[in-house]
Amino acid sequence: MEKRLIIFVILALVIIFLYPTFINWVAPPQQKAAISVETGKTVETVGEASSPQSQHLEESIHAAKPTGKSETTEILSDGPKILEPGLEPGVDELNVVAVEKIVESDLYRVVISNIGGTIKSWTLKKYTDKNGEVREPIELRHDVEGLLPLTLVIPGEAKGTKRAFQLDESALRLSKSNPEAVVRMVSLDETGRKISKEIRFYYDRYLADFKIETSGYPQSYDLTLGTNFGISDWSIEAGRGKGVGAISLIDAEVFRESPKDMETERIDRQGKPKWIALQSKYFMSALIPKGEAVNTTVSVAKGGDEVISTQIRLEGHSGDRIDHFSLYVGPKEYDLLNNLNIHLDESIDFGWFIFGSWLPVRMISKLIFYLLRFFYSFTHNYGLAIIFVTVLIKVAFYPITKKSLHATKAMAAVQPKVAALKKKWGKDKERMNKELIQLYKTEKVNPMGGCLPMLVQIPVFISLFNILYTTIDLRQAPFFFWVQDLSDKDPYYVLPVIMGATMFLQQYTQPSTMEASQQKIMQFLPIVYTFFFLNFPSGLVLYWLVNNCLTIAQQQIIKKQTA
Repeated sequence: MEKRLIIFVILALVIIFLYPTFINWVAPPQQKAAISVETGKTVETVGEASSPQSQHLEESIHAAKPTGKSETTEILSDGPKILEPGLEPGVDELNVVAVEKIVESDLYRVVISNIGGTIKSWTLKKYTDKNGEVREPIELRHDVEGLLPLTLVIPGEAKGTKRAFQLDESALRLSKSNPEAVVRMVSLDETGRKISKEIRFYYDRYLADFKIETSGYPQSYDLTLGTNFGISDWSIEAGRGKGVGAISLIDAEVFRESPKDMETERIDRQGKPKWIALQSKYFMSALIPKGEAVNTTVSVAKGGDEVISTQIRLEGHSGDRIDHFSLYVGPKEYDLLNNLNIHLDESIDFGWFIFGSWLPVRMISKLIFYLLRFFYSFTHNYGLAIIFVTVLIKVAFYPITKKSLHATKAMAAVQPKVAALKKKWGKDKERMNKELIQLYKTEKVNPMGGCLPMLVQIPVFISLFNILYTTIDLRQAPFFFWVQDLSDKDPYYVLPVIMGATMFLQQYTQPSTMEASQQKIMQFLPIVYTFFFLNFPSGLVLYWLVNNCLTIAQQQIIKKQTA
């Protein structure tokens, strides 16, 4: 029985820690799963055949690829013309100078271009990332091949991606005294067809209002959220290789796509979209239709392993058509997303566990997340909040721990009888197992009783792992001294080493039911744990370290009570 337990523990560790790497190595990418917001069920997503308009959009994307030059200047008879990076000269762009408008508040800095009426840059000023020795604000619109955010793609009109809009270039500065401002862009072609875009910015929120009005376009067209807009980091650590890419809520189902896992170049879905978005671990951009949801097509296209775009189909009208949206570009902060009441907080995957997203894990994670924020509200230190949550969990499970220790002591007491049975029936495994089962029944002991606390800890461990890996609250959250980011590994590996030492101490302070040879094998377990925890978030290591110390203290208390 003890040998089986050893094998079980080792295999469990291998599966938990090495499965994601192993499956990406030996298996081809699989189709993505969709999680139902209402039921928590998993739904397989299937790529659909591209429509003629979808093929046109792909052609438009390729047509808008950058040339690699920072600026293109063409000398014409009427004077110089400066074009948007990566754009070829268009008929409607002759004699047009590219104009940029800056909108800035304490939260963001946005650069809008008149070429295409698009977003050229969107920087978050409250969040920084380290670039060498300097911390710079997070940029959510990068120079990649593809379409810029808010590009309107019209079938049969390739120049639509390069259309010149009238745009006032005077900068806007938003503040408490100037809380909101509207940026208007208008484009009128030679046939009298008109496109008007309007963005309303607010100084104290990451949410903007977006209105698009068209006149004289009877055919359908696509409004794109852009390529990689909102994605700040493609590393595996940023999203465990799964959370970076496109995400949408269509007919109450959440669909997630990562370009590395997409089996086709694009996926089209029919339904009533609540929102479409591009996301990384901590940041996202989302286009949110206003008004009553209508049935339409949402498309996701990839241009490489780290290039992805998403767009929504808008129906044309022979006369005038007006569409209203909200545009969220900012952090995946739970309260901000949850207060929108459109399930945008589902982009934070609290329920991840190896094979996908699990409702029970998500529920436990949210409970622990609420507790962490409660303790943080008066400690103002997430490291201390983790310690308080760990203490609370240990107190809550104290009866289980006490029962488990009693079971371990009972097993230790019958070990001489177990050894005698193994010696007597060692050559007859079947008979020995029957005798051992009868002995356990007679002595009223449970050989697996000592494992109960570890099994109870697994959901809590996974939940805290998800919180530390997915919530922006703990991003760059300091503890004390050298630990300045609880979501990152300990830079000096001090906490993992101390944690391994407490595991050794825990083994020596609890009663053992194993043979000497088995005990030697189990003594390597703290070393294995220490090795795995070296690159884990320091907040997770802190939880396990405090948990070990509390377990040792509980063991001593229970021993004195039963002495």
